[in-house]
This record gives sequence, C-alpha cells and structure tokens, in this order.
Amino acid sequence: MSDKIKKFGMLRGLSDIYICEITDTEEAYTMVGTPEKLIPAGELTISKTVEKAQTYFDNNLFDEVASEAPTEISIVGAAVRAAFLAWLENKTVDSATGAVIDSGDFKSKFFAISGKRDYTDGTSEYFWFNKVSFGGAEETGKTADDTTDSAGMTLPFTAYKTTHKFENGATSKVVKIDTATTKLLASASWVAQVVTPDNLAEVCEKVAAE
Repeated sequence: MSDKIKKFGMLRGLSDIYICEITDTEEAYTMVGTPEKLIPAGELTISKTVEKAQTYFDNNLFDEVASEAPTEISIVGAAVRAAFLAWLENKTVDSATGAVIDSGDFKSKFFAISGKRDYTDGTSEYFWFNKVSFGGAEETGKTADDTTDSAGMTLPFTAYKTTHKFENGATSKVVKIDTATTKLLASASWVAQVVTPDNLAEVCEKVAAE
C-alpha cells in the first residue's frame, strides 16, 4: 500500500445510523421503501471473525481453509418505541388500537444499515451493510429516583453477504468509503438510498491524487 494513503486514525464521532428494509434474491436486490433513521446512537460495535481449519501432514502445516463468518453488529442508543420495534422484529401492530401483538413466532426479515464514523483529523468513514437481520433488542428499565439516570437500548444485528450478485459479478456484505481517499459527490447523499456496488459511482468518487 502506498505511503501516501492514510493508514491510521483515532475515531471520535458516530452518526447517520439509517435502516432500510430490503429483499435479496439471486435475480434482484431491492429496497422496500426508502432509508429512515434507525436510532440516535451512542456506541457501535462491529465484530468480524474468520473461521479457520488447518490440515497438517509430515508434522507441518499443509493447508488452511478459511471462511468469513457473519458479522455481528451492536448499536447502543436511545430506546426504540414499541411500534417501531415491532417493525424491526416483523411483529403485528393492531390497526384498530395501535397495540403490538407478539405471537412469539419468528418471521424472517432483512434490512440494510448505514452509519458514519468520524476521525479526529476531520475525515470520516461511511458504510452500508447490505444485508442484516435483527436479533431482538436488549431492553432495561429502572425506577425513577433522585439521580439523573435513564435507559436506552441495545440493538443487535447480524450482517450477511447478499445472495444477489451485482454487476461486478460478486456478492456484497458491506460497502464503505473513507473520505481520506473517496469523497461524496456534492449532488449525492449517502443515506438517500442503500449504497451497493451497482450505484456506488453515483454517490462518490476517488479523491484526486495531490
């Protein structure tokens, strides 16, 4: 990698956590509606792991087979209200009363999730995970007392690679840009649509070399 490309930085800032329901098949990748604000977020954890298996012959490593596991995402932020949480969990909201009716049955539903992480030098990283499922919120509650304590919520998601192969012939788990090397077009918004390999060039371009 060129020494002219920024390799390190300190992160301080998190925003633009948006979500959009999607459908993903071999034939097509489609947004259902448009992206909307998921949660005012305070913390983001992205855990990516690679599963490995080694084969040894003659007392030495002969081969290693590896595959990238689904990525676990945890977002800590404001408490999500019941109806919006029901939408995330694919539960029923009663049309007459607005009450949430949870049958306890799991119904599969997929989303795309975006975010923006800021570096202390003024640059940022933008991302869209192209296919995630929701894992069920971690909710807490506490009695009102003489402190200023209040409770938010933790939202867990699991990110997968898409079933659909895009125009580049490949699937996609996440699309991300670093504004040190890539800039958003003045006419574009990162969260106006789900960014995929197919429309990436419509929202950003490479920063010209100095």
